[in-house]
Amino acid sequence: MTGWGDWTTWSTILKSRYLTIRRYVIKTYCFEPFGSAVRRSKNPSRYHQYQKLRSNSSPSLSPPLSPSINQQFLPDIMTFATIPFEILIEICDYLHPSDLYNLTMVCKRYRSLLWDKTSTTTQLIWKSSRKNFINNLNVDPPGKMCEQEFIWLMLLLNKCMFCNQTDKFELTMHWEFKMYCCFKCLNERTICKLTLLQKYNFPEELLACLPQLQKNPNPRDPPLYLIRDVENLFKQYNYEKDKKNWVKERQDQIIKLNIENEQYNTLHDQVRYDHTERLERLLRKLHDFYSNNRT
Repeated sequence: MTGWGDWTTWSTILKSRYLTIRRYVIKTYCFEPFGSAVRRSKNPSRYHQYQKLRSNSSPSLSPPLSPSINQQFLPDIMTFATIPFEILIEICDYLHPSDLYNLTMVCKRYRSLLWDKTSTTTQLIWKSSRKNFINNLNVDPPGKMCEQEFIWLMLLLNKCMFCNQTDKFELTMHWEFKMYCCFKCLNERTICKLTLLQKYNFPEELLACLPQLQKNPNPRDPPLYLIRDVENLFKQYNYEKDKKNWVKERQDQIIKLNIENEQYNTLHDQVRYDHTERLERLLRKLHDFYSNNRT
């Protein structure tokens, strides 16, 4: 690294700038990547303050650097937003997934690198961070899911995907639908088996072609289906010519998918909740079960 100085000193400066930007960007931006948009702060002064910090971080807000380091390196050092991608990728190897996520909010340049769902380099960055920093999450994402969405659903998402509910005991991961949401929002987007059969005359053989959610521990309760899945399946079914073979293939796929969904639901709880939280959630489920089945 000729011309850049000692790596230890250089990385110390980078870290100080990153921490400063991170403090302010978290307050200024809320980047919700899957289904939501970037939202800036309603306070313009805070946004301008953040922009100013990006180009000239305040020493009082950064970890202190010695005068010799400041004098020797800061006049010639590149700004944090213009670090070459090769060096940025090396830095990312030492960052937790939550830090990678925060880094996407610094500027569009970083977001284009770190939120690319098809780039092999980007996927390796997130995969390495996931395996290095998140216990129990050594399993790869299912199917065509990218690393960012996988980590987002498993760990980073901390509120209902559809409303502002943040009480973790009101929120549940339903991997069958790739949804982390509250009970109210779940009910608004699902339909039960009895309603499909009795009200809409839905072909019963097609039910086994859909991912289903057993909402309550009682197996006698009818399962739930995502309304969007029902609509898409029915369209596809009407389009197929060899319906019998298509249904058989689809049912075989769902059998494998149900096993996979159960594994990822269990994995999610192990990653997101500690032992005490898992126990409390289990006790709440039992309480709800007996409360709903009293005679």
